[in-house]
Amino acid sequence: MISDASVDIPLSRDARAIVDRANEIARQRGAAEPTSADVLTAYVQMQPQRTEPQVVPDGSASVPMKRLLLNAGREAQAMGHPQVTPMHLVIAMLYADTPSTALPLQQAGLSLYGVRQQAQVEPPRAVVGRSQLGISPVFLAIAGTGAVSGALLWVDLWPRLVVPLTLVFVVACWVTSLCIHEFGHALVAYLGGDRSVAAAGYLTLNPLRYTNATMSIVLPVVFLLLGGIALPGGAVYINHSALRTKAWSSAVSLAGPAGTFLCWLAIAAGFIVAFTAHAVTTGNIEFFAGLAVLGFYMSFALVLNLLPVPGLDGFGVIRPWLPFSYRYWALRYGTLAILGVYAVLWFVAPVRNAFFELIFAITTAAGIPTQLVFFGLLNMRIA
Repeated sequence: MISDASVDIPLSRDARAIVDRANEIARQRGAAEPTSADVLTAYVQMQPQRTEPQVVPDGSASVPMKRLLLNAGREAQAMGHPQVTPMHLVIAMLYADTPSTALPLQQAGLSLYGVRQQAQVEPPRAVVGRSQLGISPVFLAIAGTGAVSGALLWVDLWPRLVVPLTLVFVVACWVTSLCIHEFGHALVAYLGGDRSVAAAGYLTLNPLRYTNATMSIVLPVVFLLLGGIALPGGAVYINHSALRTKAWSSAVSLAGPAGTFLCWLAIAAGFIVAFTAHAVTTGNIEFFAGLAVLGFYMSFALVLNLLPVPGLDGFGVIRPWLPFSYRYWALRYGTLAILGVYAVLWFVAPVRNAFFELIFAITTAAGIPTQLVFFGLLNMRIA
């Protein structure tokens, strides 16, 4: 999955502080949403030295803050800047369709051309670093842990350690697949024009670089161990405003599931080769049971993540083509929508049964015996 912030507009620390202050101002006056006038008020209040004449916005002709942020994002993108800074906010507040802020700023001696020129001469401090395409030691350690635990299951050296080894093998390989999933998002975003993913370290397969490690790694692992439900994870921030076209934005959303699908294909190919060569024996059956569980989880995550539900990649594919009002609603209630999906799968038996029947049909088509899946799940039970 891809996380969003401020309607896909990345904000610098100073700009974020101004936006947060504008939200506070709006709440104090009992407004449902902040406006451009609130942003200007926040901007003036947070200046170390007030400019003269005093800048006082006219709230009667103000526009929603989300529109102001979109305009500021376009200005930053046109200048090649990775984030919206206070200067980009000022430029957006000088737009002709924002008279509540444009007029007082012009009275204070600012002009649209002048601020734009200054922003181009003095670029923001947040600099896009050079591409860091590579493999991080953290990813190598996780993948290596999965490989070693898998090898120990294969040789069946310590039969009494089957349960912990299976747990380590499945969890390490699952986290590895999550890294590949997020790498797919980041790589296509970089190719599509969002250079900020390189500076964020998303191209190094390092899960510690994710914007929300809890949602990306911790919760998927916890759900995996508690109920056998494969959360798709996801926490790479993509600046969709920097992507060249809507098609690229859709491709970014598809790239994550494509990474999961490649992992699924690798597992399916492993089973086809193993059964063809008669390599599955009583001595290594625990390894293939763990691998069968991984195939089941990959199938689960792939189908689930392609559902057209806000917050999931399936919705991300169609999101760029929807009206802004739908996109804004999805951004605001995406988390609730995901929780609703899991609630339905957990409590609505007919839907749950149909969903799991589909998953088992996919694993069977991949050559993964259902009996091995249940055997592997049994091996993961601590008690």
